[in-house]
Amino acid sequence: MSRLHLSCAAVALATLGLVASCEAAPAGGKKAKPAGDPVASIAGDVLTVETLQKKLDDQSPFVRARYAEPGKLKEFVDGQVRFEVLAAEARARGYEQDPEVEDAIKKIIVQRLTREEFDGRVQLKDVTDAELKTYFDAHKSDYQKPEMARASVVTVAFSDGKAPGGMTKAQAAAAAEQVRKEADAKRDDRAFFKSLVEKHSTDAATKAAGGDIRYLDKAEVEGRFGKAAAEWLFGADDVNAVSGVIETEGAFHVLKRTGKRKAIERDFEAVKNQIKNVVYREKRSAAFATFVDELKVKHKVSVQEDKFTKLKVNVSPESLQGDPHAGHGHGGGDVGHGGDVGGGADPE
Repeated sequence: MSRLHLSCAAVALATLGLVASCEAAPAGGKKAKPAGDPVASIAGDVLTVETLQKKLDDQSPFVRARYAEPGKLKEFVDGQVRFEVLAAEARARGYEQDPEVEDAIKKIIVQRLTREEFDGRVQLKDVTDAELKTYFDAHKSDYQKPEMARASVVTVAFSDGKAPGGMTKAQAAAAAEQVRKEADAKRDDRAFFKSLVEKHSTDAATKAAGGDIRYLDKAEVEGRFGKAAAEWLFGADDVNAVSGVIETEGAFHVLKRTGKRKAIERDFEAVKNQIKNVVYREKRSAAFATFVDELKVKHKVSVQEDKFTKLKVNVSPESLQGDPHAGHGHGGGDVGHGGDVGGGADPE
């Protein structure tokens, strides 16, 4: 059969009807007629009072209230009959065998399997304080951070004139002092300091970032620029202040303070509830991975990894713009949220 170009609404309608048929079918493959008081018959299928009652009870209170009006129940039943007629016609046309419909059915039944398998298997209330403390101890750096500061820097290297085009120490010192004077005269103008970086800095990495060294703690600053730089940068809070000329091995530096962050000291009790949700998700993911591994054994899964090279990923840069999920086809989604399903998905 050629691929059917169905609208999303038609696919959903046909899928729901087919899924209902699948759920009613016993292991032998023949669909069992539902027990109960018959109300309507469509292509041999029966809608019973009991079936319609369940469908009615599944409606929202607002919708149910509407059907309480005289004559409205007939509209409800007519709607269910119309749905079943369309589903019968879809089956008669062979839509059940269409790959698009089969794929949609797979997604729905996989979501139902994972939901029924994991509802109750791992619950939030089952996460123990001991597990939370273990997680906290292993991730303390996420909740306890030292004081940090941010700066921009102009670096002027020297080599005593030995390198071609290089400055002597005296020349570099004079150049750095001139940078300091100009920067201090326009300390509130960050764009101006950036222009000084572009004009005078000899360090390629910081120059490419406009002089920015990002947020660093005191030990990191000392490791890169020496103790004097660390003492100056963390010795005050005034943003946009400009340091004196600071010497390190082979270079002089002028720093501009651009930000400060206070130390963060959150203890276990302060983050306990936050951690609980993280540990809960990790436990569910681990349980899901184990469940899938068991099913791989049960269903004798075999994967020929040497064939992966035959797959071609055709992606143009333009196709990735504006789509954070570009390139994530089947296998990259979340089972519990209606996305594509596959290896590594969490049954959330």
